Parts: sequence; C-alpha cells; structure tokens
Amino acid sequence: MQVIKIGGSLVSEILKNNDIINNFDLNGIIVHGGGNYINEFSKKFGMEQRFVTSPQGIRSRYTDKETLEFFIMVMAYINYKICHILENHGIKTVSISGINNRMAEASRKERLVIINERNRKMVIDGGYTGKINKINYDFLKNLVDSGYTPVVSPVAFSVESPLNVDADKMAANIAAALHAERLLIYTNVDGIYINGEKLSKTDIVSLKSMKIGNGMIQKVMAADIAVSSGVREVFIGNPGNIYQGTVVLNEL
Repeated sequence: MQVIKIGGSLVSEILKNNDIINNFDLNGIIVHGGGNYINEFSKKFGMEQRFVTSPQGIRSRYTDKETLEFFIMVMAYINYKICHILENHGIKTVSISGINNRMAEASRKERLVIINERNRKMVIDGGYTGKINKINYDFLKNLVDSGYTPVVSPVAFSVESPLNVDADKMAANIAAALHAERLLIYTNVDGIYINGEKLSKTDIVSLKSMKIGNGMIQKVMAADIAVSSGVREVFIGNPGNIYQGTVVLNEL
C-alpha cells in the first residue's frame, strides 16, 4: 500500500487540464492540498487572507473562524472535482476528510509562535489549526480492501470544531498508521535541492541536519513522521519524473 499527496500547485494544474492525471501513479490513498485555489477563491470573494511565519521559516495560512469555514468549502469543492476526474479515468473513489468516521482526530493548537514584522518572536492565538493525534486505521483499510480509492481533504476532527491541518502531515500520518510501503509527496519541483544540487537519495537524520529551503521544510517534517514510523521510503518530487525525485529513507 502507498499514500499519495498531491500538492496545491499540482491540484490547480489537474483541474485546468484533466489529462495531466495520466502522469501520476495513483495506486493508493490520495491526500490533496489546495492552497493556490484558496488564494484564487479568496480574491474572487473579497476575503482577506492572513499568513504567518514560524521561527523555522514556515509560512502558513492563519485560520480564524471565517477562514476555517471558507477553507472547508473550497477543500470540499477541490475534493469532488478530483474525484470526478478520477472516476472518468476508471478509478473508483470515495470523497472524505478527517471528519468522516473521525478518520483523522486532531487537537487544536492553542497558541502559535510566529515572527512578527519586527522580526521578533511573538505568541498569538492558535486559531483553528490542528495537530493530528490519531488515524482511523480500520475505516481506511476497509475502504481500500473494498476496492475504493479514498480521496482525502486536509480537514481533521476535534470535538470542539473541524480543524485545518497540513496536507503533507495528513498524508504522513495516514502512511504511518496504515504501515504503508511508500509515501509519495508530489510537488511542482523535481526534488530537494541542497546548494543547487538535487539529492537523489538520503536518510532522514542527514536531511534534517541540512539547510532546507522554506518550501520544503513541511515535506521534510512529513517524511520524518513517515519513515520514523516504519514507512520504507518517502518520494518527494514531480510526478512526471517519478524516478528523478528525492527518496528519503530512515537510514541508508
């Protein structure tokens, strides 16, 4: 079994040109992002989006109550569009999020540490972002064993509210819980570059000691979750160059 995460930039390409899906290995559970589409829709509807940056350099969308509601709506739209495309390509799908049957349970981050405009650390309310604590193994395994391809949007369950969770980490936690062989993190770049050179294969300890570009930090964190939990390997790269990306192992 494998888990596939499709990044937001690729989601935009797929929805504009459905045939691109033929370039993807989609044999497994699919998790999608959609940040680009949220940005597009927010402009159309006149919604202001706020972004914050962590001390590690990770830039993310701040999710207040209004943003959460908008996020859920757009993610549902993306999810159904992807399912429609896959069904037209002969793939039997089930559209779900972490809400369904409590597939992904999370706890709300009560506080976030960010870097403010003065380049200083400050603490703000956590809003409605979450940290995944539990994956419903039986639910997902039953869907896969019944011949369906789950298509998962990155919305998690908590008792108080649905929560926005990072799609890379959603995919990594699912891969870890289901003891997947591989996690494929599809993105619009060919892999992880260090000093201008692409890594073809590395282990997670070595990778975490390297200076990683901000756009890849979340993916490295996801790779760590996966391989540290027994996933054999994590592929990070462009689906059109499946043999040219970066493979991350627990150890070489």
